[in-house]
Amino acid sequence: MPGRWTKLILLSVSTCLFAGCARSQFTATSVPARYAARPIRDYSQLDLTAYASLDASEDVIRSGDRLQVNLNTGTFTEDSEHTWKVSVDESGEAALPNIGAVKLAGLSQAEAAESIVQTSLQRDVFLTPSVAVAVEDRRKRTIMVTGAVKTPGPITISGDETSLADVIVRSGGLTAEASGAISVSGVDFTPENIVDGENAIRPVGQSAFRAQTISLANTSESEVGEIRIREGSVVHVEPSPPRPIQVIGVIRNQSVEVPAGKNVRLLDAITLAGGQTYSNWISDRITIIRREPGGNKTVRIKASIRKATADAEANLLLAPYDIVSVEENALTFTLSTLSGFIGAGMNATRVVP
Repeated sequence: MPGRWTKLILLSVSTCLFAGCARSQFTATSVPARYAARPIRDYSQLDLTAYASLDASEDVIRSGDRLQVNLNTGTFTEDSEHTWKVSVDESGEAALPNIGAVKLAGLSQAEAAESIVQTSLQRDVFLTPSVAVAVEDRRKRTIMVTGAVKTPGPITISGDETSLADVIVRSGGLTAEASGAISVSGVDFTPENIVDGENAIRPVGQSAFRAQTISLANTSESEVGEIRIREGSVVHVEPSPPRPIQVIGVIRNQSVEVPAGKNVRLLDAITLAGGQTYSNWISDRITIIRREPGGNKTVRIKASIRKATADAEANLLLAPYDIVSVEENALTFTLSTLSGFIGAGMNATRVVP
């Protein structure tokens, strides 16, 4: 006898497994975490003002600047006064007549003048020079911002780079459509020094494409303030994809678009679909059909309008692509049938013989 019962139990378990008896139906208050909808974050509420970079000082010299250098040799001769127009290259150096290349990027105008004097002395060019440096023109530095920001387009920065927080703040902040994913792409210029035919150091460079993706969901506000974005980069704030929810059954069937930055619960979806056809006491049962995350299978979640009204936990948070079915019952079927007959009769009376 024990052996017979063992065989029956094993047979029942095997039949259940092969027939798909594994549980795929839950209630609104018993949905496992792996099937639960994820709350939507409204990134338009993200305030990064405190972490935005300050503008670099206008007195600081940067690559691409056009300078006017006035040099007096201190010899009190007719040709002691020199005025040069020079540019600061990508390596941060300016090539000065007779003196050669001098590193000026990152220095204030007064510091640049002193650096030129010291370089001249070290190279035995001018022994008693006095120098004045002024920024005549600056290269326009921009970062292009696209996607889910309030004011997309180019922003101008004063330095060679700025923070991601600064980029977002300068673009007016994020919109409710922002998904929280930000892609940054651009080209890095890496200078190299080579020696030309006259043994002078001449800078050349190599460019390399770079790209990265930042998730705001996994990045703190202070970390956003530390992420550096170089000039010429394209910052794209990814918008959220469409998030439709289908409402069917004893209700006006329609697809409801989840509002940007908003979480939609069961009662919200019914309201967005035009409201119930019948009262809670006539039509109460709901079935939510939800796709299994990362798979093709679906699960069914049983819910109640009356319970959702009385208990916040029963008012289930919906996920994109959920199908909310307001279930038919004997009473709603009868009322729908009678309504159809009455409507047909009224239309018939309008027919002129």
